Amino acid sequence: MEFVPYRLMRNQPKELRKKLEKQGELVVTVDGEPLAIMLQVPKGSLEDLVMLVSQVKAQLSVARIRQNARQNGTDQMTDEEINAVVQESRAQRRAKRSK
Repeated sequence: MEFVPYRLMRNQPKELRKKLEKQGELVVTVDGEPLAIMLQVPKGSLEDLVMLVSQVKAQLSVARIRQNARQNGTDQMTDEEINAVVQESRAQRRAKRSK
């Protein structure tokens, strides 16, 4: 995957488009740090591609949640502890709604 600076998009969009057509995907950087991934969209596949990107984003979110749980130790909670947290959260939500 090729890394391209953001300013290429701004200053030379035609060159960026040619790179994207050739590579299929590019990593856009700002000050050398990744900002975004550009994907070429094959004709007729925009909806499928958007759905796949959404699925990947959801999987990344779950991976971050699991990593945070391991770091915080909450991955070791028992079912009883989890149920207590859920009940407390629901009670707090009910209390907010009744105000």
